[in-house]
Amino acid sequence: MNFFTLLRSELIKLLNAACTLFFFFTTIAQDKLPDKAIQVAGGYSHHGSGDMKGVVFGIEYRNYISTRFSLNYGLRGTINSGKETIIVNNLITGDRTDASVRFTTAGVQAGVNGGLSIVRNMKHELIVSLGAFGRYQSASNGDDGYSIYYPQQTGQPTILIGYDNRTPQEILTIGGIFQVQYSFTFPNKILIGLAPAFQTDTNGDVILQAALTVGRRL
Repeated sequence: MNFFTLLRSELIKLLNAACTLFFFFTTIAQDKLPDKAIQVAGGYSHHGSGDMKGVVFGIEYRNYISTRFSLNYGLRGTINSGKETIIVNNLITGDRTDASVRFTTAGVQAGVNGGLSIVRNMKHELIVSLGAFGRYQSASNGDDGYSIYYPQQTGQPTILIGYDNRTPQEILTIGGIFQVQYSFTFPNKILIGLAPAFQTDTNGDVILQAALTVGRRL
């Protein structure tokens, strides 16, 4: 075997090796899981302190620090409302009046969650996370913010309401949140999912949540 035949043989081997490495790393790059994601969320919330129904909404940014562990930075808000039903019937005119006391509690919070991906691949992901947040909350009326006086007590022909606000209207609290989230990712990296959560804070407020999520892997 002469020199040029040997050289050609070695070059062919090097070319084959280069092609093999090229396809190998191309496949790895295609199968590599995205290490960031951003999403918006919206859904139902139940404020347990006053049994008030409402909505939850927010935006979240997730950064994966390893294949299974991630940090989720979020900004979230809730609006919940309820009422003390009071119906006044005028026996003379027959009129029926809704004199219910209506109240609303709304809050906004920012926090970070540490998440563990129980399942994670190119299409499916199931994350269990635990985190902490700071929250600003404003309430129109608390349960202890008013008293109802019926005609039998006052001698007046209608119900009277006296306000006695013993709790502050605006508060700042810190709290913790537990969340489970499932998401499905389409080939274009768009994701949709469901995220139920439970949170409580130093004010004793308990809020249950169930939100739909829409976002994108980055």
